[in-house]
Amino acid sequence: MSATLEIRQYAGPDRHRHDYSQILFPMRGSMLVDVEGRTDIVSSNCLTIIPQDHMHDFAPSPDCSLMVLDVESASLPEALLASVLGVPAALTLKVEPWLWRLFSQLGREVEADGRRAADAAHLALSGLQLVRRGWDEAHSSLGMAQQRVVNIADRVGGLEAVSVSSAARMAGLGQSQFHALFREMHGQSPKQYQLRQLFDRAVDLLVNTSLPVSEIAYELGYRNASSFNRQFKQRFGVTPSVFRSARA
Repeated sequence: MSATLEIRQYAGPDRHRHDYSQILFPMRGSMLVDVEGRTDIVSSNCLTIIPQDHMHDFAPSPDCSLMVLDVESASLPEALLASVLGVPAALTLKVEPWLWRLFSQLGREVEADGRRAADAAHLALSGLQLVRRGWDEAHSSLGMAQQRVVNIADRVGGLEAVSVSSAARMAGLGQSQFHALFREMHGQSPKQYQLRQLFDRAVDLLVNTSLPVSEIAYELGYRNASSFNRQFKQRFGVTPSVFRSARA
């Protein structure tokens, strides 16, 4: 096997390992992934690499559909694999919007006609060569306004509840310009980015602590647990309590 590609849906959580590396590209929904104790969520505009022989758990959202590339580790770009194995926080890698559109198109082609999977697998491997290099090159040549947007992203996604209008002022930009540059740099709107960071933190607390759901809601800035429960269920299809039970 050099590389095989297919579209998969999973009925529920599972745990296993395999003797090849696996790259997950979410077409719809999201998936909680735990690779030997490191947990993250893979969703639109990012990918997850599960290295060969690494035990992993996963829990998909009800609408989750993934383009899955099974590949011999020797066929993966060394820098890409090293970034996952060497950096604990790098289970997921963000993909530039133009490159994500390529992966999404490959997924749609395979979904429409499985006979195209072999050609799509080779193209996906070529695209992986560009993931890290393209991201580094893009950020090494940022304009001043773009750099300010990148610098302020942590504030937008943090627990300080910084509004988009406040973030735009901090970056010295108008709201419309800030919104456009933010989407260009991150592949999603500031609000979508905020929600992703919020739910990443929620999943971390649900998986790695025994805090009651109500305390987690307050920790994340919600005024009441019901609002947190409602938004979490909209995102993952289950309540925080059910999510935690399934993960256990």
